[in-house]
Amino acid sequence: MDAASTATLLAAFTTALVALTGYWINQHAKRREQKSRMYAEALQVIHSYEDLPYLIRCRPASDPETRAALAQQISDVFTKINLHQNLLLMDSHVVGQAYADLFQQTRRHAGPHRLEAWNTPPVATDPEMSGRAYFPYDNQPEQEICLLAMRRELTAWGWLLRPHTHRRIRNLRRQRTPWSEPDFMRETRARLLSPRGGGLNE
Repeated sequence: MDAASTATLLAAFTTALVALTGYWINQHAKRREQKSRMYAEALQVIHSYEDLPYLIRCRPASDPETRAALAQQISDVFTKINLHQNLLLMDSHVVGQAYADLFQQTRRHAGPHRLEAWNTPPVATDPEMSGRAYFPYDNQPEQEICLLAMRRELTAWGWLLRPHTHRRIRNLRRQRTPWSEPDFMRETRARLLSPRGGGLNE
């Protein structure tokens, strides 16, 4: 093969390589945008789930119509959580499992919080709207783990990092310390929920 033929082949190879690289970059950018939107929506549903006790506590009345409307809202949130759990698991088992762990940890507090909210009379006056509901969640470590898995998955080589991400998440779970509600939080909750309790702004 003479020099001219070699130069032609090299030029063609370079052109093809540049085209393939550009195509890969564009496809990765599109996938990253789609995944980012999916992750943001999945996390937003968790926040909506956390807000359910507040919606129940601030319900306008205790009548069948109000209960039916709230029951539908609760059902919609659970449906969205199940949808996002399945979508994330299909996309990446590491991310899907981290999201499932976040939901399970949040659920441990959300159930008792909703029961507490249902057992509290509806808000009757405007002043009662200020600081009368207090429902803390011990899920910050799970949120951080879930965000870690999502961020690593969004990188260009996220699929190659999954084994390392899995090991790192496993170590973080082992390091998690048990959480107990601080005394000042318990005192604040007791004051807010007492019949004569005032708001946080008092």
